[in-house]
Amino acid sequence: MRVKAVNIEGFKKFDKFYIDLKSEINVIVGDNETGKSTILDAINLVLTGKYNGRLIQNALDPYMFNYNQVKNFFKNIQDQNNYPVPKILIEAYLESINENPEVERLRGNNNQRNEDCPGLKMNIEVDSDCLELLKEYAQDETSPFVLPTELFKISWKAFSNETINSRKIPFKTTKIDHSSRRLQGKPYKYLSQMVDDILTDSQRRNLSIEYKRLQHEFSKQPGVKAINDVLEKQELISSKKLTIDVDMSSHASWESAVTAHLSDLPFTCAGQGEQCRIQLRIAIAGAEESNVLLLEELENHLSHSKLNMLMDDLKKACSNQQVIISTHSGFVLNKLGLDNLKLISFDSHTFSLDNLSKNTKNYFLKLPGYDTLRLVLSKKCILVEGPSDELIVQRAYKNKYDKLPLEGGVDVICVGSLAFKRFLEIAAQLNLNVCVLTDNDGNVAELEKKYSEFISKKYPNIYISYSKNESCESLESQLIAHNSYELLNKIFQKNYSQEKLLQYMQKNKTDCALMMFESKIDWTVPEYISHVI
Repeated sequence: MRVKAVNIEGFKKFDKFYIDLKSEINVIVGDNETGKSTILDAINLVLTGKYNGRLIQNALDPYMFNYNQVKNFFKNIQDQNNYPVPKILIEAYLESINENPEVERLRGNNNQRNEDCPGLKMNIEVDSDCLELLKEYAQDETSPFVLPTELFKISWKAFSNETINSRKIPFKTTKIDHSSRRLQGKPYKYLSQMVDDILTDSQRRNLSIEYKRLQHEFSKQPGVKAINDVLEKQELISSKKLTIDVDMSSHASWESAVTAHLSDLPFTCAGQGEQCRIQLRIAIAGAEESNVLLLEELENHLSHSKLNMLMDDLKKACSNQQVIISTHSGFVLNKLGLDNLKLISFDSHTFSLDNLSKNTKNYFLKLPGYDTLRLVLSKKCILVEGPSDELIVQRAYKNKYDKLPLEGGVDVICVGSLAFKRFLEIAAQLNLNVCVLTDNDGNVAELEKKYSEFISKKYPNIYISYSKNESCESLESQLIAHNSYELLNKIFQKNYSQEKLLQYMQKNKTDCALMMFESKIDWTVPEYISHVI
């Protein structure tokens, strides 16, 4: 079984949202607040009936509903008695592997797209018997803009229209989230739950029996017996005796008292990165029998080398599973393949890179990935050949707008001229606004041939900027052409001839660019750069 698509309506950030998924690996990338975590929560909810580890019946809260729908309902119900009541719909469109009969039982067209396929849907909407009560509540001006969820009902069904519960789900879904916001204050419990997940039924029973045997022996210890001898003599408003013993009831299970140790030290005494790495390894091992594995922010607290090891483990352990990962890490993005990218924009649109060339995919697989993610997440981007170009662009932008590019929502990325076309492949598919600043290397015709598809306006979101003056083939010669060498000597505190000044600048590219960036003396920006700014 695989999830081939998910439809989300009225859940948290999403008013209406639909995403296609690959059968193996999906890497969901987006800026903060674009809804990456919400997508994983929605998938987990419709496949397991659980939210934040609890059955949805016990976890329903008003903040699960889309804020704009709720706000508009309260504002408009005063004048429009039939204004739509906020509701939540989550649908998982499934693919049956080898026509598994248990999955096929979920087949039907009871979904928003009228598609005949196996699937699950969860509806959370106001109970019809409580509709008038909800309207009265909303029309009361003293009521807060918060839905009374006790008036809502939950319906969990298959596309065949059969009512579903957790026992009827013929597959397993595992969600792993070791982000600090979920783990803070409960690492023992989290780890114990994961250990419990990978134990067999027999091992779990043996552990429980041994724990009860240990509990029973507690009161027989000499120190405890001496304390109870004292307590038994205390006068209470009861005919019964007071003693200290271990709780033997069913809720006092081993999970609440037994935890893992690393090199004889409690687990929480290990470093944060080590804790996260081990938790993930245990969780992945325990999820081997899951059909769908959901991972959130697995890069937290991990160095690139440890993350690399973990990614290799993940690919080996989960080769037969569908994996859906949300991440801010370009390393994770590159390691798992750019063709698995699902980019979520602020307006809840999704983009992918399915059509990247093989060479470009291989190129990015070898990169640490930070620059890749910067490009994917940028709204406006300038690609430059090196740090000297970047410093000149930064200063030029500051001259015009009195702030640095990032403060204006523009990212300047050094990628090297040989990699420009690799990055432009991504920009073309994701419709990113990208400018390229490049030297002409003394051969304008060759440069224009190289970037012909982008210069031809086939991609209006991409602009290639260069000088057509072949005698000024580099940034340094361009700076000299637009500024007197006397002025540049003054900035560099030198006294070179024009020829020696060019040699000095070319040998000390970054140092010269830094001096120009920091200089209090005004200088002229080359025209091909000012066009971009």
